[in-house]
Amino acid sequence: MTVYATLNAVVRIVAAALLIYAAAQKLAAPRSFRSTLAALRIPHVVFVSVSVPLLELTAGFALLSMPRFALTAVLVAGLGVTFAAAGALVLIRGTRVKCSCFGQADGGDLGLRQIAMLPMWGGVAALAIWTPDRSPAGPELAIGVTLALSVFAVLKVVPLTRKNREYMQAMVPE
Repeated sequence: MTVYATLNAVVRIVAAALLIYAAAQKLAAPRSFRSTLAALRIPHVVFVSVSVPLLELTAGFALLSMPRFALTAVLVAGLGVTFAAAGALVLIRGTRVKCSCFGQADGGDLGLRQIAMLPMWGGVAALAIWTPDRSPAGPELAIGVTLALSVFAVLKVVPLTRKNREYMQAMVPE
């Protein structure tokens, strides 16, 4: 595999993992994302709060299993434009809206960061179109990244579960 094919695969895998992780977080705990959408005054908040993560999942899996398809590039670029538009909307209105990019409203404020990331999403879309034939792609890559994210999620949840159990034991007298 050439250096370009390796770099292409790494960028696609990282971008796909970010999209899949963000989508999973939004779907698992939709309240923060819905609050962000409401603060942006987006109509049909419930529909949009489900649609965006489903599009993120689709784009993430497409980057891994179906690069070189125009739809993959369109999905990635479209999400990038959507994120940048949310940042621009906040700046134009002069309001502060907490970012719930990864499902929780602790990611700072929407604004310049989303706009600055637009070229990066455009670059990921371009790399998807120009994925070399020898670059890893296919359902097995999508399954591998999903399993890796699942392990990451479990490693993140186990300490929280332990802390919750300790807290509950401290609260309930014996």
